[in-house]
Amino acid sequence: MAMNTRIRDDLGHGDRPAAEGLVEERAFRRPDIPAVRAAAAGFGTRIGMRATRLGDFVLAASEAAATVVCQGPCLAKVRLWMAGRRVVCEARGDGLLFESGPRALRRGTDAGVLRLALLERLCDHVSVESGSSGVVVRFSMAVA
Repeated sequence: MAMNTRIRDDLGHGDRPAAEGLVEERAFRRPDIPAVRAAAAGFGTRIGMRATRLGDFVLAASEAAATVVCQGPCLAKVRLWMAGRRVVCEARGDGLLFESGPRALRRGTDAGVLRLALLERLCDHVSVESGSSGVVVRFSMAVA
């Protein structure tokens, strides 16, 4: 089950970082979300994001991470990479986000609805998937 909330570019689920590209990957749990923010800030700085865009990227990465661990204790992973002139973040957790399908996110908890609205506002592309293998939140933003 997948939810594509807003797409302004042609970034598909099959996009992966080039072998020579900069990639950052980190495992985390709910208490480690500040470390995810720090990793996103460091990654954004290394790729040359402007300060205002960097703040949006760090906030979006934090919200994606919070989304995948919001349903209790689970192990999660965040992955950051470049795809052309875009930065991509994928947060993946082994929990479940919602039980009755992707549309339930919009009718879900206030926090879940706010996270999704914020991600839609900050990012060019957002997708949320939830199923038997867990939750995946993926987003992309232009670097400049």
